[in-house]
Amino acid sequence: MSDLGELGLSSYEEKVYRTLLSLGSATAQAVSEASGVPMGRIYDVLNGLDARDIVTAQSTEPTRYAAVDPETAVDRLLAERRRELDARAARYESIAEGIGPELAATTPAESRFWTAPLGSDAAVSLERDLFATAGETVRSAMSYPYAAAPWDRYEPEVAPFYEAVDEGAEVRLLGHAAMLDAAPPAALDRVADPSANVSVRVTTDLETTFDVVDGNELTFHVPHPTERGERLGVIHVRDESMAGRLVEVFDRAWERAAPLSAVVEGEAPVEE
Repeated sequence: MSDLGELGLSSYEEKVYRTLLSLGSATAQAVSEASGVPMGRIYDVLNGLDARDIVTAQSTEPTRYAAVDPETAVDRLLAERRRELDARAARYESIAEGIGPELAATTPAESRFWTAPLGSDAAVSLERDLFATAGETVRSAMSYPYAAAPWDRYEPEVAPFYEAVDEGAEVRLLGHAAMLDAAPPAALDRVADPSANVSVRVTTDLETTFDVVDGNELTFHVPHPTERGERLGVIHVRDESMAGRLVEVFDRAWERAAPLSAVVEGEAPVEE
C-alpha cells in the first residue's frame, strides 16, 4: 500500500489526485483518460475527493477539477485519520468497560481436586496449608464421611485446627453429633478444652463437610462413593460469592448448635 493509501485514499482516488497535480485544472473526461480510471467511476471518485476537500470543483461548464496543494491534502488526510482513530479508540474503550463485568460474571471459580483419604498425609498437609493462610476466620463443618468413620482414622486431621491456625484468627469447628460415639472421652475433653483457640459445637443439621477460610477460600470434602466412612478427596475453591453462601449456612447451624463442652458434661442436649 502506498503512503497516500495509508492515509486513506483508495487506488482510484490516488490516481485521480496525482493526475490532477500534473494536469492542473481538468474536466472529468480528461482526468479519466489521463489516469486510467473508467468514466463509469470517475465522477464518484472526483465527488468523493471534493467532499473530503482534497479536490476542488470549479463552477465552469463542463465542471473542471483541481487538486489542492500536497501539503494541505496531507494535513487534511492526517486529520481525517486522527478523527477515525479517536472514534475507534472511544469505541474500544466502551467495549472494554462493558465486557469487564461480563467476563467477571462468567469466569469460572479457581478450583483444584486432590485425592485425600481420611487421615492421610496428603489430607493433613492440605489442611495445614489451608489453615495457615487464615488471617481472620476459619469455619469448619465436619459431617460425613467423618460421622461414619472411627476416630483413629481422622484423628491426625484434628491437630491442624490447633497448630496451623494463627492465634489471632477466630476458629469455629462444627462437628456432627454422630462423631461423639466414635471419639474416646480423653479426645473429647481435649477438643472441648475452653482454653484452646478453637470453639467447638455439635449439631445434627449439616450433612456435608466443608471449610471456609476468611470468607473467600473453601474446601468441599467428597465422600467415597463405595466405602462408607471414607473420603475420596478434597476440592479447593477460591470463590468469594460461594464462600459467602456457605458462611450463611454455617452460621445458622452454629447458632442452633450446642457447645461441645456442655454436651460432654451433660449440661446441654444436641439439637435434633
